[in-house]
Amino acid sequence: RCAYKAESYTRKDKYRRSPEPYMYMALCMYQAHVNPDAFDEEFKDPIKDALKYAYKFRKKDKTGELYAMNKRQIDQIREEALNRANFYFNDEDFYKASSEFKRILKVMPGDQNVAFITGVAMVNARNVTEGDRLVQQALDSLNYQQETRTFEKDEVTHASLIKAFVSYTNYLVEQGQQDKALEIIALGRKLVPDDTTLKGQYRKLYAKAPVPEEDSEDPEQQE
Repeated sequence: RCAYKAESYTRKDKYRRSPEPYMYMALCMYQAHVNPDAFDEEFKDPIKDALKYAYKFRKKDKTGELYAMNKRQIDQIREEALNRANFYFNDEDFYKASSEFKRILKVMPGDQNVAFITGVAMVNARNVTEGDRLVQQALDSLNYQQETRTFEKDEVTHASLIKAFVSYTNYLVEQGQQDKALEIIALGRKLVPDDTTLKGQYRKLYAKAPVPEEDSEDPEQQE
């Protein structure tokens, strides 16, 4: 079995500092997740294990060359893990969602969509301090992507990203931070201008905002 062979290499002094055995472990665990019958369901939570080994692989792959060569396979692990995290997030089980997203974020620390969703899930799970820190970090990057027109829609995280914008701006309004909520929902609309959910949230928040009489035109015309 590839998993046992790869794991044995991680225990050998000659190979335990090399990224390859951890990459093979991650890919084996991914296969155990998508083909449980072939592995007699011997692994309790193979996608969680796949993320664990993918994180160790990326940490030991100092130059990033091996990751670049195997990006498609590692991305498959990411997508499977995101599907489960998205399920918990959309089911509003924010504690489980935040745990799942945090594991993914360790493997893909530059994924600001995941960082934003993770932060929002943590805020909803009452881990506000760390959640707000992640949200702000992600917003800084998303603002830059909007300004430089480098934002790209990710089909796997898109629905949860939209829900995160709505959830977080509702949270800010509840906390009396109306201006910040307006600023963030405006960013969401600029990133994804054709999304009807964000458009509806944008209109709802502006309808609640105190607007000076001379500026009380349609918010859609103020963009």
